[in-house]
Amino acid sequence: MTPAEAGRIIHKNAEFVRAGLRQGRFDFGTAVESKTGQWNYIIFKDKFLKYVGLKEVN
Repeated sequence: MTPAEAGRIIHKNAEFVRAGLRQGRFDFGTAVESKTGQWNYIIFKDKFLKYVGLKEVN
């Protein structure tokens, strides 16, 4: 699941999700900075859906 997909579900933009992941505010994923300074994001779909109170997204 991408930050953009997660953002659409919670009615926020992708940067909101990215910032929350970088700051460790969300427990449904993580952000990792590479040696070049690029950020990579991992969102665990099951954890995200549980976090927002959904069983599945149609």
